[in-house]
Amino acid sequence: MDKLIVSVSQVAVTQAEHSIEACCRCSSDSAVPFATVLHSFRQYETDVEYILPVLAKCPACQNEIHEITLVKPKQKPFGAAIL
Repeated sequence: MDKLIVSVSQVAVTQAEHSIEACCRCSSDSAVPFATVLHSFRQYETDVEYILPVLAKCPACQNEIHEITLVKPKQKPFGAAIL
């Protein structure tokens, strides 16, 4: 199976940070890998591995977040797609 490796921009990391409430360090409800949040902004139809230029920060506890850190996405408005 081929895997696409994508280096995301710092802007993309910031965008994904704004889409989460917390990380696994500060919320037991964290169940989604941060890479999945990044993927929700993209249109790849293949298996993708993301490389972050900088580590993200949890908005709740300021813990560093990398690609596989479990996070809690923000709730989407009614009718919007939910991760």
